[in-house]
Amino acid sequence: MKHGVLGIVIMLFFVGCSVKYDALHVKRDGLETLTQELMHLGENVSYPEARLLAYEALSYPQTLAKKYGLVSPPTFHNFLINTGIKERGLCYEWSEDMMAHLKKGHYESFDLRWGVANKGAFDEHNSVVVVAKNAPFPTGILLDPWRNSGVLYWGKLNDDPSYVWVENSERSRYYGTIQP
Repeated sequence: MKHGVLGIVIMLFFVGCSVKYDALHVKRDGLETLTQELMHLGENVSYPEARLLAYEALSYPQTLAKKYGLVSPPTFHNFLINTGIKERGLCYEWSEDMMAHLKKGHYESFDLRWGVANKGAFDEHNSVVVVAKNAPFPTGILLDPWRNSGVLYWGKLNDDPSYVWVENSERSRYYGTIQP
């Protein structure tokens, strides 16, 4: 009997924490802002590429949220994965999927890099970083779809209030768009 009640309580908790997919959509002001921030990464950045990259970076996390059956907050979703209830949606998986999707754009103005914070620690976090073509990693913009449960967080690497980012060069070469 106790197990049945516990099961119902857990099920109700999951329902209450599910991501409301109808609330996920690309907002015009966010698209404009991210496009402009991408334009400021370098003198040779193409506006059409910046606009397309901004749109894809803002919209694809919504596709992933549905694919992962995402629940909020992200740390609870991680718990569900680690206990075998959910299959995918850890931050590095978001990064792998985002990187694979964004690479399809074959951007001439940008390189996609792999950022990591707290590498090897319990609270390690991974995300995609976009830089102007051949620009150094610290000049990039973080594209973090995990942090806000499918709503893209973005910002300059050094302005992140939650993490200190460094490049994982091995993963940048493997998943990103830079050459070995």
